[in-house]
Amino acid sequence: MPIFVTSFSDTQVLLLLLAAITFLSSLYFHIKEKDRLSIGFLILTALLVFSFAALLDPFLNMWDERFHALVGKNLMKHPLIPTLYDDPVVNMAYDRWDKIHVWIHKQPLFLWQIALSFKLFGISEFSLRIPDIVLGMILVFAGSRSGRLLVNKRVGYLTGVLIISTNYLVELIEGRQGLDHNDFSFLVYISLSLWSLVEYHCTKKRYWIYFIALFSGFAILCKWLVGLLVYLGWFVIKMQQRMFKPAQYRDLLKALIITLLIVLPWQIYTFVCFPKEANQAYNLNILHFITPLDGHNGTFWYHFEQISSIYGILAPFLVIPSFYFLYKNSKDKMLVISLLSMVVAVYLFFSFAATKMPSFTIVVSMIVLIAFAALFEQLIQYIDQFVKNSGPGNIIFALMVIFIMLFRLDLGVFTERHTISNSGISYTRDLLHNKEVFKSLDLPNNSVLFNVKCHFYIEGMFYTGLPVYNFIPTIEQYQDLKSKGRRIAIFKPTNLTLPAYLVGDPSVIIINKEIMGSD
Repeated sequence: MPIFVTSFSDTQVLLLLLAAITFLSSLYFHIKEKDRLSIGFLILTALLVFSFAALLDPFLNMWDERFHALVGKNLMKHPLIPTLYDDPVVNMAYDRWDKIHVWIHKQPLFLWQIALSFKLFGISEFSLRIPDIVLGMILVFAGSRSGRLLVNKRVGYLTGVLIISTNYLVELIEGRQGLDHNDFSFLVYISLSLWSLVEYHCTKKRYWIYFIALFSGFAILCKWLVGLLVYLGWFVIKMQQRMFKPAQYRDLLKALIITLLIVLPWQIYTFVCFPKEANQAYNLNILHFITPLDGHNGTFWYHFEQISSIYGILAPFLVIPSFYFLYKNSKDKMLVISLLSMVVAVYLFFSFAATKMPSFTIVVSMIVLIAFAALFEQLIQYIDQFVKNSGPGNIIFALMVIFIMLFRLDLGVFTERHTISNSGISYTRDLLHNKEVFKSLDLPNNSVLFNVKCHFYIEGMFYTGLPVYNFIPTIEQYQDLKSKGRRIAIFKPTNLTLPAYLVGDPSVIIINKEIMGSD
């Protein structure tokens, strides 16, 4: 029997207590204007909060995390050949992204990160999420630095606080939100390219050109061409500067060429080595824009309606005033216009696209959170006008920041969604049960496992290391496997009888356990 999660573990409680200490320390040092210590403790808070998140679900989440985990695990053996069915032993059509041999449904960088983490820390759900913990810490630094350059150090600090306390981002790190580690890596690398643009524009130091190029290339190698977003913002800056001569675009073109040099080798490699799969993947990318795939549809306003889910219930009412005060109080209006243009472009692009998923627009979340931080800064400035003494003013500021963290990082939601209460939640119970079933199977190494319901065959392959299928083999497939010296194991059906060629074969292993849930 599986061990059900009825509350947070001792490790999770300890992480939260330490996070509270480091957060309060960062707040203290911020008030004392010890900026490096303040940001350092804030990044340490991110490490603790995100590690807590990575421990929330001790199983592979539906839909996407299980696919990413399996492909990442297989990449440990052959880093340049991403596979889903690593051993496609059954004679059948492997022609869908969810049932294929070579899996290039996604770009490879985030999968390589997972494979490296598995290699360094062992194969587990927590090590699967370690790359996101590290990237999340980097995002807190980049957001804080960007907010500081755009407005002031208090906006920078508040941006870091908002990143850590955004439930949606936390649930991406622990794999519960759709596209999980893929979307989080994409978000971070795009954010790093935007931060690099802010640094380049504000400091004029030319080495930031290479960071813009590098992070944009990494973003594309996580998902796809929205990773070029930074170049739109850069172009908008140059238009505002009335730069119309080709020579004035040398820095932008230089960065773009470097980005293409980072990205193109993988595209060429996949088309040369896996032309069928590559064409299928690229055609699917195009279909996302013109066809609502896998039932992911919605109206033009879908992504605007998701703002409250991503940023909080008050966010839809605060977006416009937030951008107003970001523009009003910014050190560089031109740069804010550039950032705003990227937000508008992303929301328009995905609003016109036929396939809708909540995480598509989070690539601009760092910009949105900086804007929210600018709104809070304006409120604090308003309060400071009435509170002349710095002592009470600091106390009010500290209480506001603590309230923001507690109000936004809702532990009640985590308790409800990620533990099993007295009433129980089937999602957590079912996936814990299925994990225990797969890990309890003691099958010969030459086995092939059949009749695993729905898409739970993915978890089956991850936990058992065997080829796993969600159907009963035909007599032709049965005979082919016997000729290959493979042993057949099959979950006993609940509502039908197994074929005679399986029942009559004493070498067939019939498993009297049940896989729970559906997807």
